[in-house]
Amino acid sequence: MTGPSPEALARLQLEAARQEAREHQRRLMQGLGNPIISFENHGYRVVCVGKEVRWSKAWRTFPDFLFDYIKVKFTPEWGNAELAKPEAERHPLLKWYYKVCMLQQTLPKGPDGIHSAEMTGAVRAYLGLAYDLYLSAHNAELPKLLLKRLRNPQTFEGAIYEARVIGSLARAGFHIELEDETDSDRSHCELTATHKDTGRKFSVEAKAVTSVSSRSGASAEPPRIRNQLYKALCKQADHERMIFIELNRAASGAAGEVPDWMQHIDAELEQAEKELTIDGQPAPPAYVMVTNLGAVHALDSTVFTDIGLACGFKIPDFASRTSARSILELVDAREKHLELHWLRKALHRQQTVPSTFDDRLSEESRNKALPRLLIGSTYLIPLADGRDAPAVLTDAVVLEPEQSAYGTYRCADGTHVICKTPLSDAEMAAYKGSPQTFFGIIKDVSREIKEPLDAFDFFWESHSDTPKEKLIEFTSNWPDAAALHQLDQHRLAQVYCARYAENLWAARVRDKNASGGRSTPPSPQC
Repeated sequence: MTGPSPEALARLQLEAARQEAREHQRRLMQGLGNPIISFENHGYRVVCVGKEVRWSKAWRTFPDFLFDYIKVKFTPEWGNAELAKPEAERHPLLKWYYKVCMLQQTLPKGPDGIHSAEMTGAVRAYLGLAYDLYLSAHNAELPKLLLKRLRNPQTFEGAIYEARVIGSLARAGFHIELEDETDSDRSHCELTATHKDTGRKFSVEAKAVTSVSSRSGASAEPPRIRNQLYKALCKQADHERMIFIELNRAASGAAGEVPDWMQHIDAELEQAEKELTIDGQPAPPAYVMVTNLGAVHALDSTVFTDIGLACGFKIPDFASRTSARSILELVDAREKHLELHWLRKALHRQQTVPSTFDDRLSEESRNKALPRLLIGSTYLIPLADGRDAPAVLTDAVVLEPEQSAYGTYRCADGTHVICKTPLSDAEMAAYKGSPQTFFGIIKDVSREIKEPLDAFDFFWESHSDTPKEKLIEFTSNWPDAAALHQLDQHRLAQVYCARYAENLWAARVRDKNASGGRSTPPSPQC
């Protein structure tokens, strides 16, 4: 019996690469938690949420489902009772809902009958809570006590932040076990988070500064977290501690800028490390995630930012205020605290809610006939003699300024031809949504280097699997070559990439300084 032909093996490799790209794209939209489980049946859209199954003929998009889901969980009776109240007396959630409805009335529907617009703060806050409740139910459970606290305006702010923390942990790949809050025999943290890949466990507590605080909103007073930190550290913990603290401040500064309150938080944590005691003993160490969710302070605007600051309380190599001596130290710290690195990525991506029920981008879902250039597929291309001939796309790149793709095609006779293909606005939107998977497989694309670890990752992608013999050859003229060559392949590759990253990062700093821009030395990134 003969095995698969070379052509069949090549096809298998291509299909595996395409499946990997689809999963990469799904995780980019949905995170590392349980995937959305959904299908269509006889005109109904069916969605599984944990062990619960829901269905409707009206759900065209995933947000359609979420808008219904949050109403069901809060109950229509509760919602109608709140809507019957004067607007000023309504629950904050219903005030958000009213703004969402008013916005929808002003938006024209597309040819497919779907509203499309940039999110306002009200839409982000309302839809974000619905998504967090779904993530909680789909990855753990949705506690009745949490819903009760959410319905109460006096406890709403704290409860909505707890839901956000659960959603963040789910998207970062943590298994979540909620503690029994009715157990009064001892104090305990709100949940235990276990990372699915590493098995590392954390006792998690969430604390939010509420709007009654004189330091919330647009207050001119600097934020303070010491009181919230103390309350969280007083809880009994069975595992390493992870504490989330929400500042609840109106945004200041432009997106991407270092917030003006960061230095106050760093200074306060540094002082607390020296002074804070719990029951007469030095306070225990903890990972501290300080967030500022801007949507609730910009309900009618599309300009808002969610900011997260990762800090180490008594964890020296995990602290925003501590400068590392080298990029290699940053790499070592990231590996030591890898789960927090994934969490940081999840917090960054959580500013978006999935639009579709599967791995497709919204542009793909709404444009059924959206043409896609897929590596490994065959297309008719123009030849130099004027004829069109079938050829296989072997590689491609998008040039955004030209709104075009340049592809390399292999003809039947083995020759290669480069062709330019204009891209529509929908195709460009799909590319920007997931540049790495636009051509059907995962491709490296150039990316902006914003921090020292980005520079390391740039080289690591190319050299992580370089054989040790090659690495020895590449480093043979380095002053410490003899010592380096005693390292195993993995460590030698790390050193090699880190040193090149140091040069790249130093050049970036020089360029920014020369152009008058600000730059900062490397600091630990979680």
